[in-house]
Amino acid sequence: MANAEKTTTSSGSDIDEKKRKRKLSNRESARRSRLKKQKQMEDTIHEISSLERRIKENGERCKVVKERLDSLETENALLRSEKTWLSSYVCDLENMIATTTLTLTHSGGGGGCDGDEDENANAEIAVGDCRRRRPWKLLSCDSLQPMASFKT
Repeated sequence: MANAEKTTTSSGSDIDEKKRKRKLSNRESARRSRLKKQKQMEDTIHEISSLERRIKENGERCKVVKERLDSLETENALLRSEKTWLSSYVCDLENMIATTTLTLTHSGGGGGCDGDEDENANAEIAVGDCRRRRPWKLLSCDSLQPMASFKT
């Protein structure tokens, strides 16, 4: 019977040893799991911080670009207005040149009233010519570009 007790005791200590090893293994696994979770949490917090910083930087860049866009739109509106005024001014100058040329040609330098109706008709033709003979050509972006140089 002594042998049977020793076997039981010895196998009981083997079982206790196995339980103790399993407990240690479980504790180590739980510790690794906690460390892994903590690292994931720290990485997530770092990533959130980085993303918030990038959002702030991009917001500031967006604000600068929007201000630039507003400035360019204002400048564009002014340039379009100036283009319209310049086109009208050029047309008026062409009309004055055409009218002066026709007046000098038909009146022969004199100031008679016989040609008043002809002069009015010629002035109307000159207005029409102005609309056809612009010295500017419009590009796709509606900017003015000289087609030919003028001699002074």
